[in-house]
Amino acid sequence: MKFKQIKNKYFLRLMKGEKIIETLLKFLKEQNIKAGFFNGLGAISHVILANYNLETKEYIEKEFEGQREIVSFHGNLSMMDNEPYVHAHMAVGDDDMNMKGGHCKEAIVAATCEIVLIDLDIDISRYKDEEIGLNLFNF
Repeated sequence: MKFKQIKNKYFLRLMKGEKIIETLLKFLKEQNIKAGFFNGLGAISHVILANYNLETKEYIEKEFEGQREIVSFHGNLSMMDNEPYVHAHMAVGDDDMNMKGGHCKEAIVAATCEIVLIDLDIDISRYKDEEIGLNLFNF
């Protein structure tokens, strides 16, 4: 990954073969970013998407292989248990222009992934809400 920083804005370019979520988590730790948000686009070769089932309190995951365009990739950044936390959603399109989308568990870059990340320079943490089973902002 390569990046350029301008004040509280980071312009990231992930390289072919990099895991997007893993790379973001490492970057947040290295830059000591505790809260923010991001948007991105690019192309991936593998993705794990998920949707949350409120009744079972579990994510339903599906993996997709093959090159897909990242039509939309966005999320927020916070801390949980003193570690960086990425909450990301992704929509991807295939060669037939069919779309798949959901919570992005992980994706592997096929060509490039360009992300603009804004560091809010505040500390936002999360906690596990037992009633609904999700990690929510803790104010």
